[in-house]
Amino acid sequence: MPNDNRHPRPNFQDWMLLAINIVFVAMGLFVLPHNRDVGIVTLAFFGSCLAVSAAVVARKLRYRKFSAEKVDVIGGVPIRPQKTLMIVMGLWLMALGIILLIFAHDAPVTIQLLSGFMAVIGALLFAGALLGRWPGGYLQFDPAYFTIAQRKWRVRIPWDSITGIYEGEYHSKPVLLLRVDELSTLTFEPPEVSAQAFTAIAKMQTYMGAEFAVMTMHYGIDLPVLAATVTRYVNDAPARIELGQRLL
Repeated sequence: MPNDNRHPRPNFQDWMLLAINIVFVAMGLFVLPHNRDVGIVTLAFFGSCLAVSAAVVARKLRYRKFSAEKVDVIGGVPIRPQKTLMIVMGLWLMALGIILLIFAHDAPVTIQLLSGFMAVIGALLFAGALLGRWPGGYLQFDPAYFTIAQRKWRVRIPWDSITGIYEGEYHSKPVLLLRVDELSTLTFEPPEVSAQAFTAIAKMQTYMGAEFAVMTMHYGIDLPVLAATVTRYVNDAPARIELGQRLL
């Protein structure tokens, strides 16, 4: 079974974005005493970009050091997304949008509209996370299959149907990609969503090159850890028994 567990190093683009954001943050600090509004806007925007780019570099460096003799998981228990990440993202977008609206008052109307849109999206993310509306879905390990659940449907993937496990990225976010040889072996619940699910799978094949993609950061799991765990249960059929024993 193809299996790509080579964790990528930070590339030239990652380091360049980090350096550019550091320069602009330094410029914001320099301008701040002379022009408060421009300094605050520069620090808010490029400070946010710096935090993201630094997190990407740190994550890739941490993944390069990953090693484990054995990985396992408690079977039969849904692994649900963490609300904390969505709450933080919502607050960050809302705060950034409000700061831009207040201190970039001389900016073009387009920028002001985008700032207001950012603040609204942040407020919706924050409220939705607090109310439990999103993020939705879950992951679950069972002796016979691996379950990936969305908000409106879930799919059970037999372990022997998984033919490829790859570590990828989507907009600089870590993604676990799974290839499946026979779609006929998949079980969808509820059954009436099968057509909708197959359409989503076809789009995933086109854009990601795999039938399924799991955004690991939503679950608070490092990509190498989840990839190694899935790989173990795909390659080691006897090990799957422990998933049922732990459920009992």
